[in-house]
Amino acid sequence: MEMRTQSSPDIPNSIGPFRVLRLLGEGGMGAVYLCERMEQFSQQVAIKTLYPHLFPAASEAAIEREGQVLAALDHPGIVRMLDLGVTDTGLRYIVMEYVDGIRIDEYCDIHRLSVRRRVELLLGTLEAIEYAHRHLVVHADLKPANILVTSEGKSRLLDFGVAAVLSDQLASQSGNTSYTELYASPEQRAGERLTVASDIYSAGLIAQVMLTGQEPRPATIGIDRSHTEGQSTAISARALRGFPKERLEKIAACRDATTNGFIASVRGDIEAILSKALQPNPQDRFESVQEMCDELRRHLFGYPINIRPAGWITRTHKWVLRNKVAAVFALAFLLVAVSSVAGVVYQARNAARKRQIAQTRLHDLVRLTDVLAGELYSSVHGLQGADKAQDALLASARQTIDALATEDEKDPELSVELAQEYEKLARLELSRSPQTAEAHRESVEELNRGLSILVRLPANDPAFTEARQRIPEMMRLRDDAMGRVAR
Repeated sequence: MEMRTQSSPDIPNSIGPFRVLRLLGEGGMGAVYLCERMEQFSQQVAIKTLYPHLFPAASEAAIEREGQVLAALDHPGIVRMLDLGVTDTGLRYIVMEYVDGIRIDEYCDIHRLSVRRRVELLLGTLEAIEYAHRHLVVHADLKPANILVTSEGKSRLLDFGVAAVLSDQLASQSGNTSYTELYASPEQRAGERLTVASDIYSAGLIAQVMLTGQEPRPATIGIDRSHTEGQSTAISARALRGFPKERLEKIAACRDATTNGFIASVRGDIEAILSKALQPNPQDRFESVQEMCDELRRHLFGYPINIRPAGWITRTHKWVLRNKVAAVFALAFLLVAVSSVAGVVYQARNAARKRQIAQTRLHDLVRLTDVLAGELYSSVHGLQGADKAQDALLASARQTIDALATEDEKDPELSVELAQEYEKLARLELSRSPQTAEAHRESVEELNRGLSILVRLPANDPAFTEARQRIPEMMRLRDDAMGRVAR
């Protein structure tokens, strides 16, 4: 868009009940102005004036009907259409929220967002598109310039449905388009009826720019798509490696990565998702934007995506990557189990070493419980069903520690470790959100068990001085938890 100043002679002083402050830019459908309401109350808005030749007089009733549908869209990721109007001179205009932001591709590069963070930002826009599709509205002009990111890092989608409002009116007017051809789908360029598949193709091009740095090229797929099945326009990781070194290094630097790290981040899942979205034939793309979102989320969370075949090696590798702590726990559990079995056999052969081996096993289990209730507990936080998973982890850890306390009450050194484990469990209970009375009661019981162990330690033995110094702090935690239960 071309930027102009308020002093330009062709900028109006007012549009309807709004005073024009300055020209924000011009595009294929008209000019966009920053305006403020002159009466009733102060309000800044963005007003798009539409070129008269796009709106024959007979289309006004249809445009009004479409405008009512678009104005009803209410999503935090969509810039609201507030009103439609016509000036005294017959110039039709659209009143929208004013958003002070940066176009999404520029925002990503300025802030050197990684490929992962770019996917997270893109998901917000895709969710807004999916919301509108559920309300039977197609955007029809998706491009980076129509997606602004605010200073808070939230994406807002502009001009939602404006092109769709015009599409029926433009169908019989050769040479007129209400979309950006560089980001248009093959069927849109062919003048066919628009569907959600057209938005999916455009969203795929936006994703390709954001994630790979590859700008769309003038369309190479003709409007006859009968011989283009499977020929996606998406770029591959192999093609990226063919870029000039300086260009590839610049793209990688904008994504806060080395060239090899950048290539690795888009190889595989991202390649497959872009390829699916950018199929030339609409029926070969994702069935919905929601399906595309689901695949991107599966990639982010380390799950195999559905559109890419994955063998057991790939699935195991992804499971380990997304469950590193759990994988360590499983290996540790296996080692402890093997060690325990070997210990039983050894004890049967050598009763004299039974006590020593039992103590070793108990120490291993205490450390294992620490992993169970600590790192693994944290790793499920924020995932779906995390509350139930955390309940199960804490219950398992509590049962293990209770069993150890019963088995080895006469070992003061191990008792100190058990008291520490009870305190850790209590702190985990108290750190949960939201807080519950049940969590407070459990923490009180755990602190009491730990305190009962510490107060039985020999008071005059220097070896236990540090451990006994925890008593006042644990009593303070217990009293605080008891106070929460009483409330």
